[in-house]
Amino acid sequence: MENDLGPVGQLGYVVNDLETAAWDWFQRTGIGPWTVISHVTLDYFNYRGEASNVEMGIAMAFSGPMQIELIQQHNDAPSMYRDFLEVSGEGLQHVCFYPKNYDEALQSLLNQGMESIQDGAIRGMRFAYLSEASGQVLEVGDIPDSVRENRERNIAATRKWNGTDPVRVH
Repeated sequence: MENDLGPVGQLGYVVNDLETAAWDWFQRTGIGPWTVISHVTLDYFNYRGEASNVEMGIAMAFSGPMQIELIQQHNDAPSMYRDFLEVSGEGLQHVCFYPKNYDEALQSLLNQGMESIQDGAIRGMRFAYLSEASGQVLEVGDIPDSVRENRERNIAATRKWNGTDPVRVH
């Protein structure tokens, strides 16, 4: 499957408060710096095939090449984030891959019996969350080469980070 999806690129955690969670991660693990975007503008968002007006924010940091993403939903719109918090509380909700060919990878996962539960786009970058009977959740993200290059720059910058200004709110 890694041939279609590439390596794991991100671990996604659903949290109640972005800043608090980012500070907790930094204090417990030293991971940072965190970029906190309190409100993300979505191009569109669908949950179980229906449009959903999700309002959310994200925080991101790298641990080596692995991106850690924190997600906070600000409203009660239908989503897997809301469902996860209601059932499990805060925690690891998904594993994300950034395949070179998003459409082929997504179709391959669907052909393997996974179900697309939610999908959307942020600044033209599509994403889909898929689940199987076991409840395992995979996200696939469609990121252009420019974003892949920026990701590599951020990974390199994190290696050189001196520990100052660990939580940066935008």
